[in-house]
Amino acid sequence: MSAAEAPGTRVRRASSEATKFHMSSRAVDRSVEEYASWSDKKCVKHLAMVRWGSAQTMPCPHCNTCTRHYFYEADLRWKCKHCGSKFSVTSQTVFASRKMPYRKLLAALHLWACGAAGQPALELRRMLQFKSYNTAFTLVSKLREGLIRGFNTGLISGVVEMDGAHASGRRAREKRGRPQNYRSPEEVQESEKQALLTTAARQKKRREEKAAALAAGGTVDPATGQVFPETRRLVFTLRRRSGAKGQGAVITRVGVGLAESPDVVEALAATYVAIPESVLATDTGTAFSKLGKRFQLHLQVNHSETLSGPDGQHNNNAESFSARQDRSEKGVYLNIEPKYLHDYAVETAFREDNRRKAPGAQADLALHHALTVGESHFWRGYTHGKHRSYEMLATGNRNYPASGPPKGVPQMSVGVGRLPR
Repeated sequence: MSAAEAPGTRVRRASSEATKFHMSSRAVDRSVEEYASWSDKKCVKHLAMVRWGSAQTMPCPHCNTCTRHYFYEADLRWKCKHCGSKFSVTSQTVFASRKMPYRKLLAALHLWACGAAGQPALELRRMLQFKSYNTAFTLVSKLREGLIRGFNTGLISGVVEMDGAHASGRRAREKRGRPQNYRSPEEVQESEKQALLTTAARQKKRREEKAAALAAGGTVDPATGQVFPETRRLVFTLRRRSGAKGQGAVITRVGVGLAESPDVVEALAATYVAIPESVLATDTGTAFSKLGKRFQLHLQVNHSETLSGPDGQHNNNAESFSARQDRSEKGVYLNIEPKYLHDYAVETAFREDNRRKAPGAQADLALHHALTVGESHFWRGYTHGKHRSYEMLATGNRNYPASGPPKGVPQMSVGVGRLPR
């Protein structure tokens, strides 16, 4: 009998660095209760510190004069000493023209930061009693926009891991409420017909189905020849290793592509990686072969055989991002449509890079991006029918129709759009 099987013996496994952090006092800083006790003035001063780094000296959003402007405590705004314009702490930001009280805004962002894989707008609405779903949805969507324009930018170098993972296009809605192995009578009948076909007839039918799928907007996997549905996408991640033991990756960049093809990975690398001074770590996917020749070194691991090569080759940090993104899509947000997949992927990248910061610090960092990228390009006027007309892909923006209800039609009308999350 081994020591582990002996009665009364407890086997203890060494805690990971992530577990040590989450169980420590460093994982907790502020609470929603604390925000609720703040005065409006304290909220404004906190937002000013997050945006400008000072609650006394800041640049005027209208003329960029940086000095100690006149502060009017009655309406919580400043008056520029140079041009005389008045401005608030959210002027010319993604939250410009907001009507939400400052305390509720800070509480919402704190709750958003508390989610390890995400925070559904529906749940946020219930916790903070927003009058409408759109209020909560546009709030967190504007925060994601700040991350897209402020966080997911710039070049990375060093040892860069790269990987792609399938997302969206899972026909979740038509499968919802059905047992996993359920087949409708029509599907059973079609299966019986397939069994009677000859090999040549099956091959002909597959060619016809492939041609029909491509005509409908589907894409082909260049490695396997498999045809993906029109709504299927791949989320690609590029992660720079920290170099310190147990610290994983420190900087993440993400992009979305239609397939794992050479042109997609080339576009991502050109956008986010300082190639001449970097080492690339990937799996043995054919899309990375040509790209790897441009790096100082290309480390590859064959995932059909092992997770880590004989000399330590791996891309496990990129796989870690894919796992969190998968939990976010299937367990939190559900039904992420391709049009906004890039937004949610950037959110996951932000959570991955800041996984060892307390929620208050995460919220402040995300808020800093939202307050420094200018007014919203994607969500300003969203509730009045002004929607983004394209999806953001690695190879360039692509027109994408709106999937929600037309203006004037209730959000939850039967058969209109997707259920919100």
